[in-house]
Amino acid sequence: SPGYEAPSSKKQKDLIMQKLTSRQTKAFEFIRSHSDEHGYAPTLRELCEYMGYKAVGSAQDVIASLRKKGYIITPSKQTARSLALTEKSKEFYNVQLENVWDNSFSIPRLGSVPAGVPIEAIEDFSGAIRISGNMLPRWAANAPEKLFALQAKGASMIYAGILDGDWLIVSQQNDAPSGTIVVADAQGHSTVKRLMQDKTDGWYLKPENPDFKNLYAKDEPFTILGRVVALQRMMPDTFSSPRR
Repeated sequence: SPGYEAPSSKKQKDLIMQKLTSRQTKAFEFIRSHSDEHGYAPTLRELCEYMGYKAVGSAQDVIASLRKKGYIITPSKQTARSLALTEKSKEFYNVQLENVWDNSFSIPRLGSVPAGVPIEAIEDFSGAIRISGNMLPRWAANAPEKLFALQAKGASMIYAGILDGDWLIVSQQNDAPSGTIVVADAQGHSTVKRLMQDKTDGWYLKPENPDFKNLYAKDEPFTILGRVVALQRMMPDTFSSPRR
């Protein structure tokens, strides 16, 4: 089953850890990425939602397995977000990244997607773009067959760092955690926005520009086409040489 493999080089011998199952790997990746992105660990309820568990006990079981194998610790059992990666697991994770650090591959380029008002759905195949595995989250780099590239159009995501003309690297999937940037199809029209959830209004797509409005699923149903995992940007010609 997929999971972390023990490193084999002499440099890595002190970092050998027990292999994780696919379920444990998924949970570990979520805890690690959530901690990196937000600065704190997910709650048990958030872990349940991500893993698709109905009972908190299932999340507690996978956490117990990760703790037993030395990947995480719980410094404070009184705190909802007390999960933390051990120093050894952080080092081990970085060692695993060396397997994809120099890896590059081509992914299909599927035209453009508006970072503005939704327009017609994603265009057909228009070539390929080459990317390096070191620009991607590990889980995305390990599944290159799910990746495709779209060119952003418009200004609705400028405060998330997405500019008109940027190439978005997207992992094809039909769901994503709240707070992540996604490509969505809203009744035949595609758009890139931040996926959010509100207790009152439910799921909605949020632009990162106050000049644009939220798109609520209750008013205009949408489906997730993929999650944005990286972007590539070509510098304008005006920056190619210093002004004289």
